[in-house]
Amino acid sequence: MSSEAEKLRTQSCAGMCGKDTPKLPESEVRNKMEALPLWRLSEDGKMISRKFVARNFTAALKFFNDVGEIAEREGHHPDLHLTNYREVRVDLSTHSIDGLALPDFILAAKLDAVEVDYSPKWKRENLPEES
Repeated sequence: MSSEAEKLRTQSCAGMCGKDTPKLPESEVRNKMEALPLWRLSEDGKMISRKFVARNFTAALKFFNDVGEIAEREGHHPDLHLTNYREVRVDLSTHSIDGLALPDFILAAKLDAVEVDYSPKWKRENLPEES
């Protein structure tokens, strides 16, 4: 995990989301995206997403439950999608401002720390070798 990602992970979203939450400037969004390589920025720049294939349905649900606990604690909730029984997508944005704010990146960094039981094939093809 990069030092910027670690810095984000140690912050809290609690109480940061509301209609007065400032949108991040495009330059800051780009900077934060570099620290979170598993996430992709939407074409309109209003959302970040992470996709992966879990080993099985149970592994996908475990990930969702772990995400739910973190989201509740942080007071910031992603959109979670499960298709084809193990294809996972997590979407983050600050709905009240229709865009991206610091809490989205804080939560993304926290979610990157959640252990995932990936499909071996997907992991081999999409994640860098672990040292």
